[in-house]
Amino acid sequence: MGSGEGFTQITLAPLGQKPRKPLITPAWRYLRGAHGSVQGIFDGLSVVRRARAEAREEFRGRLGQDQEDLLRAALVFTSSGLDACCKRLVRDVTPALIECNADAARKFDHYLRGQLAGSSKEFAAAVRGRAPRPAMIELYVAARTSASTQGSGDLRGRVRDTLGIPNSAVSGQRLAELDPFFTARNEIVHAMDYESPNGMGAKRHARQMDWVRAQCDLVFAVAQELIVGAAANLPRR
Repeated sequence: MGSGEGFTQITLAPLGQKPRKPLITPAWRYLRGAHGSVQGIFDGLSVVRRARAEAREEFRGRLGQDQEDLLRAALVFTSSGLDACCKRLVRDVTPALIECNADAARKFDHYLRGQLAGSSKEFAAAVRGRAPRPAMIELYVAARTSASTQGSGDLRGRVRDTLGIPNSAVSGQRLAELDPFFTARNEIVHAMDYESPNGMGAKRHARQMDWVRAQCDLVFAVAQELIVGAAANLPRR
């Protein structure tokens, strides 16, 4: 975050360099758009805070409810960006990776085995052969992208492992760092951020600028790591 004249501006860390693989370009575009939108929310929050602070001739004090709502909006936009980016990445890259990456192919084969449980060996072998492959890959990708991302386990199973990204590139521990973000996201999306949504209380979770900005930065960083990891698995062209 930058500051001037006693006022703190919230600034996201910049995105890194996009990998030079055409297949990941749409996912990167989603990521870049989400990053810009969240920065726009933070800029709007800064405008509101400056106007309120100048009216009071001071810059300190608890954030107002409307300002905390902007922080909540930043978390939700970040979550939406992560979801859109990862789904696009899986849709665009998985078919190619199944044909050239052993880990991605193994996950696809595991999916087929699960879907074919109970079928005859001959039928299962025919479906797992190359002839019906495009249709089966399409179903596989649809299954991996049908639901929104609710936690780090979804990122691990439906994104990282599907794309054959090794643990050495994006570890489970790294993904688990996003769990506090997902907890906050779910509290906002599913319960309007009320501490006791099933009770009579109207108290909401407090959202702090430094924490929200750090969480958004973390999500965008992990999304970049997933894109870079997927790009590394693609053949050079």
